[in-house]
Amino acid sequence: MSQIEQFSSAKGKPMILHEGYIYTVERTTTTKSIFRCKNRDCKARCHTNSSMDAFVSQPTPHCHAPQPDRVPAIQLKNEIKARAATTDESTSTIIHSVLRTYPLSAAGHRGFM
Repeated sequence: MSQIEQFSSAKGKPMILHEGYIYTVERTTTTKSIFRCKNRDCKARCHTNSSMDAFVSQPTPHCHAPQPDRVPAIQLKNEIKARAATTDESTSTIIHSVLRTYPLSAAGHRGFM
């Protein structure tokens, strides 16, 4: 069974990473969550159980290559927004502090802009 990695969007909505593809929640029922590919030109979908740790319906094929390097950029954006909402620090202080922990391997990817 393949791993499902859970994280959140900048707005706090559930997202999952599976085999290098990022999915955002489309809708949720009492028994399952339905996810769609983050790339809106792609029609790939998958269904997970309500705890989002196992697939009820396996992902459908994608029309593009996986982009696992976007995950650190999404997490960076989430951290900046969360700190901005909860502290009185200046914007430049928050950005400088958060960028210090950003992985150099992902620094060339600007998926958070």
